[in-house]
Amino acid sequence: MRDQEKQGGKCCGGCCDYRRAVIILCIVSLVFSTIGLLNSAGSTVDDEGYPRLTEIFKDHYTGILIVSIVGIVLTIVELFGAIIFNFYMVALYVFWSILELIITIVLHKSMVDELLDCAGTSSCLNDGATTAVDFNDVDMKKFEDGMNMFLITTYVVSAIFTFLWVYPSVVLAIEIKKGVMTKETYPREEMSCCCVQK
Repeated sequence: MRDQEKQGGKCCGGCCDYRRAVIILCIVSLVFSTIGLLNSAGSTVDDEGYPRLTEIFKDHYTGILIVSIVGIVLTIVELFGAIIFNFYMVALYVFWSILELIITIVLHKSMVDELLDCAGTSSCLNDGATTAVDFNDVDMKKFEDGMNMFLITTYVVSAIFTFLWVYPSVVLAIEIKKGVMTKETYPREEMSCCCVQK
């Protein structure tokens, strides 16, 4: 089998096979997701100075945290799916990645809308404890337009990044489904520019 010609694709312009790429991406994703969770757990907002701001963050934090934890679990599922050549485990991660992108956009947009509504009133950010900066209608409209343009750009970049990130998983799932990438055929399909000599 090892002496036969490779039938599957090569990821990243010939860098490695798609199974190896998915395993590497899963490990990288788990590292960054864990760092992100630890980082968000350590960040705090001044509860006394900005009680309404804290309330808005807490209202949305639970949903964002749940999405992050489900993402970590399904990344682990995909990692094992790639290791054992399981189509359904890899395909489940592909489905989740697209769903996660949509849910994350909805959750963040909802939180930003509440924050913008809060910023539009002089007493919301600090519940009137001290004088807040008061925007006039023109300044607030410009600020909201700028924020919406920033969010749209962020969402587009996030979507492009998600599709590029999930692309190796899609190809791996297809190769496993077609029988090109299996435990038996992997000696033929194995490929790496630095770790495997063929």
